Amino acid sequence: MVVVAVIGGAGRMGIWFASFLSANGYRVIICDKNVSAARSLAKKHGFKFVKSPTQAAQLSEIVLLATPALATESLLKKIASHTAQAPLLVEISSIKEPVKKTIRTLTRRGTKIMSIHPMFGPGARSLTGKSIIVTHEPRNCAPARKLLSILSKRGGKIIRCSLEDHDQFMATTLALPHLMNFAFIDTVRQAGLTLDKARAMGGTTFELQLLIAEALYHENPRVEASILADNRKHNRKTFASFVQQIDQVRDIIERKTTTELLRRFRSDAAYVRKNKLFSTAHERFIAAVEASSS
Repeated sequence: MVVVAVIGGAGRMGIWFASFLSANGYRVIICDKNVSAARSLAKKHGFKFVKSPTQAAQLSEIVLLATPALATESLLKKIASHTAQAPLLVEISSIKEPVKKTIRTLTRRGTKIMSIHPMFGPGARSLTGKSIIVTHEPRNCAPARKLLSILSKRGGKIIRCSLEDHDQFMATTLALPHLMNFAFIDTVRQAGLTLDKARAMGGTTFELQLLIAEALYHENPRVEASILADNRKHNRKTFASFVQQIDQVRDIIERKTTTELLRRFRSDAAYVRKNKLFSTAHERFIAAVEASSS
């Protein structure tokens, strides 16, 4: 049985991966700086608990790092330098900028590293329809191929892209929605409303938007900070474009040019209608709202 160590195993994504890997035939070791939580989880789920990341790595064939990006960078270096028979290192950072140089350097030295980004949260009950982005794979590595095969067989969609392209895409598909929802919550708060009052007074669009925003505040604050701050190179351009769009719409409204507002809406609608799922958008929207209220 292949032994895998999950570093950060007491965190929410760490727990998810430890449970998933255990259910799919791996023997799991967990390690976390929150020693008491990790020890309790190990006892509850039948995992082995180890205090030291390097000790966990020495006992394992795979080490999965479910840690914030900056911690991941130092752990990659530490494990690679303190483990004689280096295991496969798997890192799952949401942003690759803090780790990509280390990944490339260690790879040149012969360390086996796989960099992935699971595009789902720890609340996922299954992998069906969920994307896993692979940004770096070691060559001729059976443990890496097997792990990706299991993720795929359980319903995950494996998508490959470069480390650099990943962060460019994340500025639009990850950082932008997070920025929008943080701004949304602050705007509601500055309006002097409690969220309970706002929810009672709001319609279905507000309810679903609030649900998305609330879900973000269940996430690890350090991960959220990394998504916004550690991808400055790409986020800066995307955020500037977003602010520009807001300013343009505000200017149209100030000038009371309804015709221009309608033209803009129709132009955007034409773009949105080109996506494959548009025809079922309203039905999916209503289903999501009803599911969130049940």
